[in-house]
Amino acid sequence: MDKTMTWDLERMFASEEEIESCIAEVREGLERVEELKADMKKNLYPLFDLEEELGRKMEKLYVYASMKKDEDSTVSKSQKRILEMEILLSKFQAIFSFVSPYLLSLSDEEVEELKKHERYEHYKLMLERVFRNKEHMLSKEQEYILSSLQEVMGATENTYDMLSYADMEFPIIESTPDKERLTHTNYVKMLTDKGREIRKEAFEKMYETYGRFENTFASTLYGSVKANSTTARLRHFESARAMALFADDIDEKVYDTLLECIHENLPTLYRYYEIKRRGLGLDEYHLYDIYASAIESYDRKIPFEEAKEIILKAVEPMGEEYCSVVRRAFDERWIDVYPKKGKRAGAYSSGCYDSVPYILMNYNDNIESLFTLIHELGHSVHSHYSRTSNPYIYSDYTIFVAEVASTTNEMLLINYLLKESTSVEEKIYLLNYFADMFKSTIFRQTMFAEFEKITHEKVDRGEALTAEELKKSYYELNKLYFGEKVVVDEQIALEWARIPHFYSDFYVYKYATGLSAAVLLSEKILQKEEGALENYLNFLKNGSREFPIEQLRRAGADMAKKESVQRALDVFKQKVDELEELL
Repeated sequence: MDKTMTWDLERMFASEEEIESCIAEVREGLERVEELKADMKKNLYPLFDLEEELGRKMEKLYVYASMKKDEDSTVSKSQKRILEMEILLSKFQAIFSFVSPYLLSLSDEEVEELKKHERYEHYKLMLERVFRNKEHMLSKEQEYILSSLQEVMGATENTYDMLSYADMEFPIIESTPDKERLTHTNYVKMLTDKGREIRKEAFEKMYETYGRFENTFASTLYGSVKANSTTARLRHFESARAMALFADDIDEKVYDTLLECIHENLPTLYRYYEIKRRGLGLDEYHLYDIYASAIESYDRKIPFEEAKEIILKAVEPMGEEYCSVVRRAFDERWIDVYPKKGKRAGAYSSGCYDSVPYILMNYNDNIESLFTLIHELGHSVHSHYSRTSNPYIYSDYTIFVAEVASTTNEMLLINYLLKESTSVEEKIYLLNYFADMFKSTIFRQTMFAEFEKITHEKVDRGEALTAEELKKSYYELNKLYFGEKVVVDEQIALEWARIPHFYSDFYVYKYATGLSAAVLLSEKILQKEEGALENYLNFLKNGSREFPIEQLRRAGADMAKKESVQRALDVFKQKVDELEELL
């Protein structure tokens, strides 16, 4: 393979000797912890310094080993190295696990004494974020009991995983040409198939299989929700939702505003489904038709070099500073481009504080790969700015904002391709791509978020969650989100049983708020609103120096305000209008 089409990992470690030397430095550093721990009052800041120094090296070692394995998992040396780094990382985390509990045990007077230290300014934000948990901490004995029960309380998710992904076997889909067996992996592919019989059979057999275990899945979900509710009560939170949002300092109003705004804009979603029904030439539009494309004939070949030129044109509205970082990604071999034997599937942006933000791709010369590439470049530019603008401990950004930069890039690409396109088929494809992204990320994830809210509120009121209760609540939500003109097939009442995100409490709403913010911010930049670009670049450079809701507010997207979500939904309506004109 052409070397210029591979990532240059030698920039991280040029030799085996460098790797071994770095590992030795981490191990030697960890041996010093016990000595410093003996006098915590005297050695607290040296401990902070050591944790930061070793954490930076540990991250570099782990990320390098992970990427080496992903570029070719058949290499036994790479397999062994990542296992060794996982063991070393676990040891690192265990050795430093005492720091936060110790800080939270300090009296107010001891905290004030800490603040007088000359090194306090560097660690000020980190310490403030630890101390804000103090009112939700229990006594030492209670914390020990609760931490000891965490594995038991989390066992429901493991049971769900084992049943759903290991023990359940799905049937053959007879309507497929090769009599293919249904799996979690090929299910979405079957739902996008142009053959309606394949879509229908896959849909029905997926939920027929889950239906045989509905009571077990209801039990695991109830156990997970009950564990969240109990932990929240013990930690003096008003609810499990309040506890989940506390970590990112998110007001519950953000969550409720999202639900309210989405409800008000459901008629536009209903209209989109009706447009797709007409485009597909169907008398009835069922839930197994949702993922079918409104256009089947579009297939544009886009070689990697052409993708590079398109992307550089698409991001021009971001200004020269931003474009220069994108050019560096191509010129300095940040990207491992093509699929090859042993290489991990999919795509991601990675790297560490002491490396460039590398990108793993499996580029296939098509428009889907083009969108994936510009998406990952959004992550990498964000990481570049975040790491180069902040000290190590504040250089990472939260999950809440992680998808903003990547999706903003996709919005820029759609805008550019629509402007340049002279093909009706391409315009239909792009508008359908945008609307489907919006439907899947904002409307669908908000429906999931509303289901989470409903289930947790029931448990907080002392109600049990049975399979019948869960099916009824979920089916009613689907009727609300799909409208009267879509046939809401009864099997969808069981979809909650196959959604793993429900075991990561109050997580999915972040997808919806992230895309809403990205659409709003990209529109401001494209319309050249005063200060929009500067505010956005400052957002990318913020790292974790502020909480995510404040970062987005400064960027120009106040997600606590209804108008921020509404402006994004107005763009969705505009694109649906354009699609309706073409179909």
